[in-house]
Amino acid sequence: MLNNLMRNHFWTNKPVITRTLNARRRVALLLARSSFLIVLASLVGCVADATVFVESTNQNSRIEFIVIHATSENFSESLRLLTTRTSNPVSSHYLVPELNDPSYPFYSLRVHSLVPEHRRAWHAGVSYWGEEVGLNDRSIGIEVVNEFKCSGTQLPVLEIQLDEVECDFPSYSDEQIELLVGLLNSILSRYPNINPIDIIGHSDIAIMRKSDPGPSFPWEILYEQGIGAWPDGMLKEKHRLQFSGALPCATKIQKALLALGYQIEITGELDSQSTFALRAFQLHFRPADYSGEVDVETVAILWALLEQYRPRESANL
Repeated sequence: MLNNLMRNHFWTNKPVITRTLNARRRVALLLARSSFLIVLASLVGCVADATVFVESTNQNSRIEFIVIHATSENFSESLRLLTTRTSNPVSSHYLVPELNDPSYPFYSLRVHSLVPEHRRAWHAGVSYWGEEVGLNDRSIGIEVVNEFKCSGTQLPVLEIQLDEVECDFPSYSDEQIELLVGLLNSILSRYPNINPIDIIGHSDIAIMRKSDPGPSFPWEILYEQGIGAWPDGMLKEKHRLQFSGALPCATKIQKALLALGYQIEITGELDSQSTFALRAFQLHFRPADYSGEVDVETVAILWALLEQYRPRESANL
């Protein structure tokens, strides 16, 4: 009878004992896992702590240029071309709209950011400025909505004739330029070492292919806002007097254009490439007449800019 009672008691309490043992095993397992995670975290911390940062003085910013473009299309089409894959994919870091554009969907102007500044946008194409080629790698590109049109530039570069290039350049609104100035000031606050002469237009870096942002673009207004380059009046007058009697020779003009940043081969002749380089220079710095012809005012402005922004190169002319 006692045996029966003990047997019944044992089998009655076996599930309780089993549950207790299982609970203890689970607790032990959780504690083991927690200990493992703590050790692992400590090891990761040790690896992270093993990296010591000592900043080198031997570095510079990857961004050294700002290139301003005009879209030649309205806002909607510009946004599509700059953000979707096409047969000729292009992009820019920023798009600045025009308020009077019927395709623009907002009531106030807003800068559109399309590519992060640390990423490479595809805006410059085959390009050259100041001994730098392929400016996509080192620049921030800004597209400004402006429906300018040019004909005669669709041929292969070496076949383009300046007298066959015809363009229509609409003006830029004050509101649009105000928005652009704010954007440029913001960019320059992040890259304060950009040389003013290295804030350039698409036509400056692709002299035979491009004409934008065109003669209507207000470079002088940007300069008055502390952005970009413009000839000093006194230096311009100084060099106007210097060259009023005789213009510099073709070789010297080519060397001056090259020293400022333009892509040009020194041939000693005012050839087709020289005319295109002069036209690009005039589109930016002498927009009242961008025929590509050499005159006193053009060379006076060129020498003034060299003295202001490329003094070492100017001294070697």
